[in-house]
Amino acid sequence: MATVLLAEPSAPVASALRRYLEGAGHEVAWVGSAVEARRLLEDRPPAVLVASASLPVDGEALCQELRQKGSRLPVLLVYPPDEEHADPRATQAGADGCLVGPLKRGTVVTCVRLVLRLDEAGARPQAPEDGGAAAAVGIPARPGGLPERRASRTDVFAVSTSPDFDFLKRLLLMEVKRSRRYRYPISLLLVELDRFTEHTLSLAPPARTALLAEALGLLTAGVRDIDVVVPFAESRFVAFLPHTPRSGARVVAERLRERMPSLKTLPGATASVGVAVSEPSSGGKGLTQGAGLSFGGLLREAGEALRRAQMGGGDSVVVAPSGPGPGAQDG
Repeated sequence: MATVLLAEPSAPVASALRRYLEGAGHEVAWVGSAVEARRLLEDRPPAVLVASASLPVDGEALCQELRQKGSRLPVLLVYPPDEEHADPRATQAGADGCLVGPLKRGTVVTCVRLVLRLDEAGARPQAPEDGGAAAAVGIPARPGGLPERRASRTDVFAVSTSPDFDFLKRLLLMEVKRSRRYRYPISLLLVELDRFTEHTLSLAPPARTALLAEALGLLTAGVRDIDVVVPFAESRFVAFLPHTPRSGARVVAERLRERMPSLKTLPGATASVGVAVSEPSSGGKGLTQGAGLSFGGLLREAGEALRRAQMGGGDSVVVAPSGPGPGAQDG
C-alpha cells in the first residue's frame, strides 16, 4: 500500500489517524511540526501528505509551498470540527481534499484511497482516442505492474449511505477544479434501472437491497479502478470518470448499460444512462453547457441526458451536447 506522511501536532488525533491508516495497510510516518514535515518531504517523499491546518504544522502553507515548486503530491488537509470554511480554504491552498473532524475511520481510509486513485489517473498515459477508457472489455492494468486495487461494492455502498458520502462529494468538487486547472477531461454518468419501482413491487426490502448491491457490483466491475461509482438514489448510480473525454465516456456508458441484463436478482433488467462531459480547451474553458465547469453543472447535464434516454423508452445512452443549445442524442 501507499506511504502516508501524517503531519499532526495533536498526539491523540495523530494516534487515531495512524491506527486507521495502518489498519488499511498503509505505511505511516508521523511528524508534529512543519519543519519535520519539510525534512521528510525532501528525504522520503510519500505517496500522500495528510496535514493538519492548525499550527505548528500549517498544512495550508505546506501545500502552497509544494504547489509553488510544481509538486502535484496528493495533499489532504485536516480541519477541526468548528471550521465552517474548510472546502474553500483547502481549495485555495491547492489541496486535493479535506477532512473535517470528528474523524471516522471509514472517511479517512476512503479519502486517502480516492486521492491516490485520482493521482494515478493523472500519471497514467492516456490512449489518444478515449483517455484510456475505450477498452470495451476488461479494465486497464495499473502502471508499473502493480496489482489492481478496486473498492469492493460493500466499501462503496457503505460510503454512499453514511456521512462519508459528504466527503466523496467534496472530493469530486475539488477534482472538477483540478480538471479546470490542469486542462484534462472528466465525465459524469448517471445510470438508472428502468422501471425499477414497477419491477420490484413484489420484492421485500432485503431483496431490493440485495438487487441494488448486485447492480452496484456490476457497475463497479465495468469501470477502471481509478473511477468512482456510488449509489445516488434508490435505483440511480453516479459514475465519475477522471481523465475521460467524450468518446471514452460513451464507450463506458454503453458497457454499463449492456451489463444490466445479467442481474441475477432481476433477469433481463435494462438501464438508461445520461452522460455529461467536460473537455477543457487550451484556453481553460470547458465544453459543458453554461458559463463554467462545476460538479453541479455536470450533474444537471447528466440528469437531463438521463431523462431524455428514459423518455425514448429506456435501455439507451444519451450524451449531453457539448455546447449551449437544444439537447439531442449524441451518436
